Amino acid sequence: GTDGEGELDYLCEPKFDGVSVEVIYEDGVYERAATRGDGETGDDITRNVRTVRSVPARLGGDPPEFLAVRGELFMPRDAFQAYNRELVERGDEPFANPRNAVAGTVRQLDPGVVAERPLDCFFFDVLESSREFGSHWERHETLPEWGLQVNDRVERVGDVEDAIDYRDRLLEERDDLDYEIDGVVVKVDDYGACETLGSTSRAPR
Repeated sequence: GTDGEGELDYLCEPKFDGVSVEVIYEDGVYERAATRGDGETGDDITRNVRTVRSVPARLGGDPPEFLAVRGELFMPRDAFQAYNRELVERGDEPFANPRNAVAGTVRQLDPGVVAERPLDCFFFDVLESSREFGSHWERHETLPEWGLQVNDRVERVGDVEDAIDYRDRLLEERDDLDYEIDGVVVKVDDYGACETLGSTSRAPR
């Protein structure tokens, strides 16, 4: 909370093992999507991501004029297994894991092929917006108002011990989740505090 000296809330979320995507909305309308690439330029996957059901063509509620959001494209485990069975039945090579299936799918040249595959997307970060956010939690609460799917396992906790408990709990349950995770991300919730703490060259502390 910002109520006490030196007290910080932390936002804890699963670290999804999928393919990171940046999606841009202008006046609430889907404009384009790109993979993260090398940090400079990503692959343009606008036509392919348009076919993913959980990526709305038009935002609901009262969205900002400009919104760039980061999401993680993934293939739910059940759907991945069913899809792999189909491939094997057709005599095609199955994918080694869901992440490879997603990576192979977003690079498809035919959006029709992409539309048939069970891709899903969780949104978890606002990269740029004409609306100001004070905290990660506020952003997490607001994205669904615009029709952007967030993960229901994101939690805000009051101290580092709780963040460690969260990590332990989530990693214990990872085999029961319907998506692959490869860890947990913990962020200081308050943006102002993040700036005070400074940033490392790779990522916010």
